[in-house]
Amino acid sequence: MYELSNIEIFLRIGVAIICGSAIGLEREVKGHDAGLRTHMLVSVGSAIIAMVQVKASYEIIKMIMDNPDLASVLTTDFIRLTAQIVSGIGFLGAGTIIVTKRNVSGLTTAASIWAIAGIGIAVGMGYYFLAIVSTVAVLAVLRIIKRLFGAPNVRLINIKYTGKETQIALKDYFVEHNIKVFSEEYSLDFSKDDLPTYSNYYSIGLADERFMSQLINDIIDIENVHHISTLKEK
Repeated sequence: MYELSNIEIFLRIGVAIICGSAIGLEREVKGHDAGLRTHMLVSVGSAIIAMVQVKASYEIIKMIMDNPDLASVLTTDFIRLTAQIVSGIGFLGAGTIIVTKRNVSGLTTAASIWAIAGIGIAVGMGYYFLAIVSTVAVLAVLRIIKRLFGAPNVRLINIKYTGKETQIALKDYFVEHNIKVFSEEYSLDFSKDDLPTYSNYYSIGLADERFMSQLINDIIDIENVHHISTLKEK
């Protein structure tokens, strides 16, 4: 245990910013609310608390060395304060999760926030190699693993239309373009005097996320389709 110098504090904060921005940028590019700034702040905040723990432990050890009689009175726990980060960060992660009866989204971002908190703790404790390797590992999970195993991009779309024939046209479109439909939910609105309006929710899988814009343009061109909206991927 040693006292943190000003240079070491600057270094640890800097590494925490770099690690947080690397993962946060990936989430930002994906369009998630918890993006660059959120991940940077979580990383830096975790590093700050970890350094407070280090400095507090150092001061206690120093006091005991200067006055051995205090050994029976003063105690230090190297993980007590940082352990609260792990539990406390759960509240922030929970705020990124959107749960409806149709879909659960934001789980990956919540997990990345939890992971970056651990990385921030590692930086604050001075475990630079562990922090950097962990950052690379998290980025690999977010960017590479999904592509490696060919997992589809799951999206939830809401389509509003009139006429049963439009429902058939939508199913034909999904089949024609090899779009896997994981689940469907239908509802009818009879509030208007004319034809009832269907409001369908489809959970679909896209092999290429870039096809989403083309899908929206194609579906809105289908006759009697009045509205289409999407939710962010899980």
